[in-house]
Amino acid sequence: MTIIHNYFTEVSSMLRAISHEQLEHILIILEQAYHHNKRIFIMGNGGSAATASHFALDLTKNTIFPGLPRLKAISLTDHVPLITAWSNDTAYEHIFTEQLVSLLEDGDVVLGISASGNSKNVINAIRYARHAGATTVALLGANGGKLKEIVDAYVLAPGQNIEQEEDAHMILTHMMTRHMRSFILTGASSRATSLPVTSSTHFYSR
Repeated sequence: MTIIHNYFTEVSSMLRAISHEQLEHILIILEQAYHHNKRIFIMGNGGSAATASHFALDLTKNTIFPGLPRLKAISLTDHVPLITAWSNDTAYEHIFTEQLVSLLEDGDVVLGISASGNSKNVINAIRYARHAGATTVALLGANGGKLKEIVDAYVLAPGQNIEQEEDAHMILTHMMTRHMRSFILTGASSRATSLPVTSSTHFYSR
């Protein structure tokens, strides 16, 4: 069918257009967070909320090696009672910021996922994070929106629609997880080759 061919062709073209330089900048930030025992907070809305949860899972579970320190990643999208409490008592645009006020420490990383780049709650949290001394990162859609202008590092997914941009974000998070697995085991930085599958590698069972 034409729709199948077109969609796959467009996604393939989009992935080839992603900036490796932008991506390497983010990988170095994640490496430094692990090296300095800092935490990575991840957030997003809608489909990006699901990606944030998935990414936090992958970073914390799929990078484990016996005897080595564990990477610390936390999704800000998962505490439904807390999110609804802040949304009800203040405003939805504060649901991530208020969590960071309680948890964020100097040198942590805050990563926002937004296809539009204009989600108010993500923008507010990024601004707070910068003020609090965190390093800020974003996975964005084709245009980048306002977030592109205020984060320390970002990567654009130059898709033709939000579905393709969200596809790219999930692929990027899987790639970053694989890289961090390699980095934790070997110490090889972002230009090193990816980790081969070995019997000691911990994968999730799903």
